[in-house]
Amino acid sequence: MAVLTEARLLDEAGETSFERGQDYVKYVVGLRVHNSRATASIQAKNVYQVELDWGRENIRCSCTCPFFDQGFFCKHLVAVGLVAIDAGHGTPEADLTAARAVPDLVASLDDDEIRGLLVDLAEQDPDVRRLLELRSATKTGDVSTLAADLESMAKQALSYRGFVDYRQSFAVARDAEQLLDELEKYLDAGNADALMPALLRAVTRLRKLVEQADDSSGLLGDACQRAAELYARACREGHPDTKKLARWLVRFRESSPGWPDLELNDFVGAFDDSALGTYRREVAKLDEAYADREDWKRQEIDQMLLELADHDGDVDRAIQLLGGGEHTRYGAIVKRLREAGRDDDAVEWIDRAVAAGSVSGHGGGNDYWLDPTIVAGDYLSLGRGADGIAVMRSEFVRRPELKTFRQLLDYADEVGQQEAERSWALAKSLELAAQPFGSAAVLVEIALAEGDLETAWSAARELGAGYQWKKLADASADFAPLEAAALWRQDIEEDLTHPDSKLYADIAERLAKMRDLYHRAGAEDDFVMYLSELRKTYRRRPALMSALDRQGL
Repeated sequence: MAVLTEARLLDEAGETSFERGQDYVKYVVGLRVHNSRATASIQAKNVYQVELDWGRENIRCSCTCPFFDQGFFCKHLVAVGLVAIDAGHGTPEADLTAARAVPDLVASLDDDEIRGLLVDLAEQDPDVRRLLELRSATKTGDVSTLAADLESMAKQALSYRGFVDYRQSFAVARDAEQLLDELEKYLDAGNADALMPALLRAVTRLRKLVEQADDSSGLLGDACQRAAELYARACREGHPDTKKLARWLVRFRESSPGWPDLELNDFVGAFDDSALGTYRREVAKLDEAYADREDWKRQEIDQMLLELADHDGDVDRAIQLLGGGEHTRYGAIVKRLREAGRDDDAVEWIDRAVAAGSVSGHGGGNDYWLDPTIVAGDYLSLGRGADGIAVMRSEFVRRPELKTFRQLLDYADEVGQQEAERSWALAKSLELAAQPFGSAAVLVEIALAEGDLETAWSAARELGAGYQWKKLADASADFAPLEAAALWRQDIEEDLTHPDSKLYADIAERLAKMRDLYHRAGAEDDFVMYLSELRKTYRRRPALMSALDRQGL
């Protein structure tokens, strides 16, 4: 693995960005490093998110600042790299080589010297102290003291009060992530039981903080979700009071504002039969208490009921829940039926979705909508090609564009009706274009894709080319140069309605295209007259005149 050094940063950034990056080290917040990848935010006049990965020969990186968007290795990347190096994450190979000699160094000391050295190190380095606590707790089986210390640490790290504004939210999220980093190390070392109280405090406190913060960056929400996932893991790996955990999970979800995202599957590995029974009873109580409600709490309860049905393999109960709301979740229903091997029932629900208009490529494949190409494929496999054509036609009408046109033709080819469907789609495109506020843009796009300039221009002349005018003009330099020039002229004159010097260079380039089109049509004199009139009309715009001069116009 490649290492990160100041020389490497200098080589990537250049002297100017490197020097500026040194000044921005103090603005680096929330540094997190995993292997050779670092993430952090820069909180100076503006806030930027930075990622830096030095694990390969070429550094891979990103920054949300405009300078990076222009292709430069910015000062923010330098600053994060320098902080990572200072934190010991860019270890040179020489240090790695020296680390291999540690066993030999330890072997040269007697037991008393090693004990004395461990005491000194533990008093100076919290990581060493943590390791000793873990080993001691593991050996003695007494985790109560460690658990209390960790919970106290979590309480102190998240002791913010009042509203947390946007800028402060980064510092709060940084503290939360550092806390979770520390707790995760304990969890990785096999001390789930000692971690549960601290992680429970972290997830409940972080949820409260998100509710009273401007978390536009989403960093606090991410930390809350991470805390919840770590708590669930600790419960699965440890020995919680399972009935108490079951009751907590139901109450926590009942009062949830939508985050963090917790599911039965996250905790069911920690439940025994008794705890699962407790969970069922608590959910049933809520179901009865909120029977007449139609709000987010009712939705969360329905989700808990659905998860129980899925856990039990009760497909019919799941379908009842998925089909009982305001919007039937056809995608989720069909998915469960197929997984259960109930193909005939799945087809019945596909037919229902088609009849309800819940088949669309725009949202297809999610819980609520079915993907039209998949539905049509199912119909084809059942010998219902005509039904598949109807689905693909509906999708084209819903989203008239080149992609759905081609999907229709590809499917029609499978059933031997490609030419018929091409004619239908072109006629439908013309019909849609003739509607109020319509244009022939779709028909123009389709005709251009098929190389049919005659049809494209026929539609454009009658109904306008819409947003496809530029593609039509570019494709028509030889076919209809003067009409293509007219499209450019309309665009130019719209931009000239109000003075805007930022547009003048581009306007001059478009006029040069017009000149070429007039030349192809053998109408150079007409362009000269047009250009002369344009110069006369806008003679009081010197920046425009200069742009025309630079283009030789």
